[in-house]
Amino acid sequence: MFTWDERKIRFRIDAAHKTDFHTEMSALLASEFDDPQSVSICDAGCGLGFLDLALASRFQKVTAIDVSSIALDHLRAEVKNLGIKNIEIREEDLLNDPTVIPEIYDTMVFSFFGNIREIMHIAGPRCRNKIYIIKKNDKNHRFSVSHPMRAYDSMACALKDLDELGLPFTKQDMSIEDGQPLRSLDDAEQFFRLYAQGKDKELINRDFVKAQLEETHDPVFPYYYPRKCVFSLLTVDLSGGNN
Repeated sequence: MFTWDERKIRFRIDAAHKTDFHTEMSALLASEFDDPQSVSICDAGCGLGFLDLALASRFQKVTAIDVSSIALDHLRAEVKNLGIKNIEIREEDLLNDPTVIPEIYDTMVFSFFGNIREIMHIAGPRCRNKIYIIKKNDKNHRFSVSHPMRAYDSMACALKDLDELGLPFTKQDMSIEDGQPLRSLDDAEQFFRLYAQGKDKELINRDFVKAQLEETHDPVFPYYYPRKCVFSLLTVDLSGGNN
């Protein structure tokens, strides 16, 4: 499970304010509905909630749920600062808290969250229509030195689980620019060391880092690490009966 800390939060905040990933994703999800302003959507495992901030202007109500209090504190501050009224924030362990009585949502989105069986365990009693699963579809690690192969193919596992569970779904393959703006070369080295995989961490040096970056002439973020987020949007229809 992804664990937030202050370094990861800082880098993600910088990225979210300099790329259009969440804006584009919210527009894509809203386009699935004739009238999204009448739809309540739940973002399960919302993290820092940048997708929720973008969804709020398009949907009637957004429920943002995550187990991380440090991540939700950031979202609460953003919601208060922006004066957003239609985001409900809930700290909840969706997989392991059986005492919570599920609220029923029109639709749910799972953005880089869990495997299919975990997702269905959560969505089954909570969603009356379609769920949207945003899942990485890149066999290599994005933010690492040699871009090593992932230990397992999460997309192949997802498709296998959907088939075994007999769930009807559609799949859209996509990519959106979601690189990392950086405040200095020291900042860039820290970023690569944070996300490098295994022995890759030993390969990082100033020359390598400089070779990966674009100079932007931005006084705040003078460097940018370009990288596409390659993913698939899996749409699963639960309207015929929850599983």
